Amino acid sequence: MDNNRIAELVKFYEQFHTVRDLIDISAERFADKPFIKYLNSNDEVIEKSFINLRDNSLAICRYIRSVCPERMHIGIIGKTSYEYITAMTGALVSGNVFVPFAPNITVDEAVALFEQGDIEALFYEDAFDESAKAIAEKYGKLKVLVNMGNADWFADIYAKYGHDSEYASLSEVELNPEDCATIIYTSGTTGNRKGVMLSSSNLIANITYTEFEQGDEVLLSVLPMHHIFCFTSDYFKSLLEGFTVCLNGDLSNMAKNLQVFQPTTMRMVPMIAETLIRKINILHKRFPQLTHREAAEKVFGKNISWLAVGGAYVAPSLIDEYEKHGIILRQGYGMSETAPKITTGDNSNNHKYSSGKLMKSIFDVRISDSGEIQVKGKSVMMGYYKMPEETAAAFTEDGYLKTGDLGRISDDGEHLYVTGRIKNLIILSNGENVSPEEIEKKFADVKVIKEIVVSIMNDRIVAEVFPDAELAEALGITDVEGYLQQKIDEANIGEKPEREIAYLKLRETPFPKTTTGKIKRQTVTF
Repeated sequence: MDNNRIAELVKFYEQFHTVRDLIDISAERFADKPFIKYLNSNDEVIEKSFINLRDNSLAICRYIRSVCPERMHIGIIGKTSYEYITAMTGALVSGNVFVPFAPNITVDEAVALFEQGDIEALFYEDAFDESAKAIAEKYGKLKVLVNMGNADWFADIYAKYGHDSEYASLSEVELNPEDCATIIYTSGTTGNRKGVMLSSSNLIANITYTEFEQGDEVLLSVLPMHHIFCFTSDYFKSLLEGFTVCLNGDLSNMAKNLQVFQPTTMRMVPMIAETLIRKINILHKRFPQLTHREAAEKVFGKNISWLAVGGAYVAPSLIDEYEKHGIILRQGYGMSETAPKITTGDNSNNHKYSSGKLMKSIFDVRISDSGEIQVKGKSVMMGYYKMPEETAAAFTEDGYLKTGDLGRISDDGEHLYVTGRIKNLIILSNGENVSPEEIEKKFADVKVIKEIVVSIMNDRIVAEVFPDAELAEALGITDVEGYLQQKIDEANIGEKPEREIAYLKLRETPFPKTTTGKIKRQTVTF
């Protein structure tokens, strides 16, 4: 991107400070262009324009302020839906605090987090109705309870609280961009879940970067709505740029929705990318006459060109495999505490295996003497809700957020490579530090390995593996343990003795995971 275009973008982005600015300006710019598309229960495509989104969100804002005029924390539980989006934006433009939770949260977990997060209102999906009522009774502090599965209720609210109603003035809220706008609860791999406080300034900054610009896109949104990567990147970024977002809902709907909506791009976790390339390869075997691109289009539709992946390591072979099928796949990196992106995927070929291009227009990123990635900038969180000690511990004395991740910056200073987690470091008796992730990455291309965790036992490196038994059988591998031991022996070649994997253990079930799909390493024992 040349300097003139960067200057244009910077000037344009200066008018955005809050989500209210996003919905107002997008409605003016893109008007009746479809912003949201989804299939209803009759498999009919429903479209909602940028104007619809603004009007419906403001109606929800007015409803919220009519029943509870004081600022409060509003919880939302559910899968992706148009009602979820209007509830989310309605909460944000009303000056309240939006607090999303996973749709599979238990009643007891919810009550504990509601208490911790001071939740006073709850919007929830229809499937959660029984649990929501149990939470309301057990928690006892909810002032508002709304079932988002009640489409008639939402239609009535959109009409009753419209811009020409008696409630019109309730949406004229003075919003401070520096106030807390959302609280995102971390997945809690150590059992201590923290509420990440993000302001409107944090959220807007994270979508107004100048490092990479995409054209007009049609996006299929497959990530869960309670993840900040989803609602910031899929929805707020699309509002800013005028993209059309197609709602996937449940992952089981993805194959159908890909063909119905024919997206140009998607944001996903590596597990989804691996599943989809596996489907393409199966098609190749069944129909060898198909070209690589034709097979890809059978799965993704004819328009797919770009995939952004985050949340876990992506094997270089997966990037190459997609490239062979005419699809660019690139990694990004971030965390809830940075709202969330620190890097963005770009179309660089020199660094296509990196963890993304540094968003220097937002962050100053450095690597500490210990190898930790540390960041300072406009998207860094306000702190952890009601946790001053944890907040203080998250920052260096000179104000950099400690990500807890190890990494390096490319020689040209433009791209980041994440190499592991500090808390996962294995400290050997000779004082040497070993990153288990670096060892695990050696097996990224061994498809028979579904999941692997490297740890330490008796001062030796050990590996526990959950194999893909179905794939092993398809490949004619009868001795899975012997096959994997051979792969380990190959990986050990050239390593120092103390860094060799000394022991292999197979497991019959997947590793326990957080709500974001990350393995809970602390639960793994040898």
